[in-house]
Amino acid sequence: MGADTLSLAGKFALVTGSSKEHGIGAAIARGLARNGASVAIHYVSESSKISAEGVAANITKEFGTKTTVVRGAIEEAGTAKTIVEDTLKGLNTDHIDILVNNAGGGDSKPLMDITPEQLQHEFGLNVYGTIYLTQAVVGIGKMPQGGRIVNVSSIASKLGLDGVTVYSAAKAAQDSITASLAGELGKSRGITVNSVAPGPVPTETSKPFLEKPDGSPSEMQAAMIAMTRAAARVGTTEDIADAVLLLASEKSRWITAQWISVSGGITGTM
Repeated sequence: MGADTLSLAGKFALVTGSSKEHGIGAAIARGLARNGASVAIHYVSESSKISAEGVAANITKEFGTKTTVVRGAIEEAGTAKTIVEDTLKGLNTDHIDILVNNAGGGDSKPLMDITPEQLQHEFGLNVYGTIYLTQAVVGIGKMPQGGRIVNVSSIASKLGLDGVTVYSAAKAAQDSITASLAGELGKSRGITVNSVAPGPVPTETSKPFLEKPDGSPSEMQAAMIAMTRAAARVGTTEDIADAVLLLASEKSRWITAQWISVSGGITGTM
């Protein structure tokens, strides 16, 4: 009997927000492809198209797996359907086995500076998008028995951090969606739904919060490192990708409705 593996050979995956070469989404896409999955790389704006195509081309070149690029604003129900339809066409498949709702984001503002536009934008990305993409993948994408949905949350949803009120609330809402849909989709369709919550990971988006202009650690980074229970460092995109890989594999068949902090042991109080 051979050693157990996390093979995803023959699986088809869609990873939203995966167009940035050094981002968490691209690392997740690479991790899935490295283990045999065909992957759709998703981007939103025309300015991200070249980067998305580069991520896809590099994955195919390195791992020999099929890739495609798909575009659309996830916070719009109709566009979410188009993203899934384009994924099916681009990967030449009639179904999607793995959905990673990675696209998201937020801003740092004190209470009195929060605007209706910010609320709409951040809940659109982190909450509406999760629901719309999940609906489209389960419906149009015909996610089969044994399908995997992984929502990329944040430890911010549990920490009650100052200044990221809207983002933290949106991610907490996404966490609740994870738990609720796990029961609904697990019992009716055999699909698992889990959340992976990254701690501090330097990316193009997060570096302004984690590093000072001179590249030295910010107060936020130092505080986060002080809270870790593992090595005294920030995380890497590969740390997050490896956790998603496990949840996307057959080995996670009895893991669902879970919020998994991938942060070196930072746990929240909420």
